[in-house]
Amino acid sequence: MTDLFEAETTTTTSLDLRRVQRLKRRARRRKWALVFIAVGLVLTAVAGSYAYNFVTTTFERDSTQVADYEGLGQGLVQVVIEPGDTGANIAATLYSAGVVASEQAFIQAARANPDSSGIKPGFYFMAREMKAEYALLALLDPNNRDLRKITIPEGKTLPYYYEKIASLTGYTLDEVKAAAEDTAALGLPAEANGNLEGWLFPSTYNFNPGVTPSDVLRTMVETTIKTLDDKGVAPADRLRVLTVASLVEMEAGLDVDRPLIAGVIYNRLARDMLLQIDATVKYIAPSEGPFVSAADKEIDSPYNTYLYAGLPPGPIAAAGAASIDAAITPASHNYFYYVTVNLETRETRYATTFEEHLKNTQILQQWIAANN
Repeated sequence: MTDLFEAETTTTTSLDLRRVQRLKRRARRRKWALVFIAVGLVLTAVAGSYAYNFVTTTFERDSTQVADYEGLGQGLVQVVIEPGDTGANIAATLYSAGVVASEQAFIQAARANPDSSGIKPGFYFMAREMKAEYALLALLDPNNRDLRKITIPEGKTLPYYYEKIASLTGYTLDEVKAAAEDTAALGLPAEANGNLEGWLFPSTYNFNPGVTPSDVLRTMVETTIKTLDDKGVAPADRLRVLTVASLVEMEAGLDVDRPLIAGVIYNRLARDMLLQIDATVKYIAPSEGPFVSAADKEIDSPYNTYLYAGLPPGPIAAAGAASIDAAITPASHNYFYYVTVNLETRETRYATTFEEHLKNTQILQQWIAANN
């Protein structure tokens, strides 16, 4: 009986020992499993954080980067900048025409350049696919504008204007003359009495493509009125000033003579003397050379200052700013006569009396004899 109990006791102890060992092994496996899971979670969190940062950074970079071309572009395209266009308007125009890669690129370039406010309305020749910075510089360069230019020198009359305007606009001469007849549409003031002569200011003008004769004429009339207004000429005095200025323009050979000749004109008017200005006769009877004939001086016309006292009815040519200034502020002197004694140098001599004037005229005759 004792052996049996002893055998039973030994068997029970062995089984318990193996059970304990199994439990320890399971505990170790659970511990390492937990360690691996923890490490995995850490690695997953790190990887997720990196991925998140990568994606976030990429999207932020893509969202803030503005599309822009590189270089000066290629090809040729015409864009129109309208009066009153804002920077955003211009950016949209350039983007629509394929000039810039994005509106924002041009807006940023314009904000970085203080000269961008100097962009003028008009038609521009641009390239496609331009860097926004270069597109801005192109708009600031007047050489890139598509302009129709006309230059009118001082001392010209209406027929000269009409020829130049026809050439500029592509209209016929008759169409230009028809436009000139509608003086109300051109803004010609009432004091001009419907006569454009002398009211088209001589200067250089730039117009956009498609300009019409009426556009050109209206601009020239507006420039004359603005010039007179800026110089303080009252509307009631405009016709007189322009008329005197036109006489000075046609008679003065040198700038120094303009106020002197204006002074002679006003002195003679104050004495009710005939002006006897050859340029007024030339206006009604154009002829070659500097002198007028005795027959021309007998032409019955209110513009003939050899026959009619006072100023002619209106200007006889387009006067420039210098002649207008002379008509407004003439030189103060006692001269009533003048004559150009050298037709090359345009030297002009002045006299108070007729006898002095005759002596000056003899100097002219001597010059003519020596140079024929």
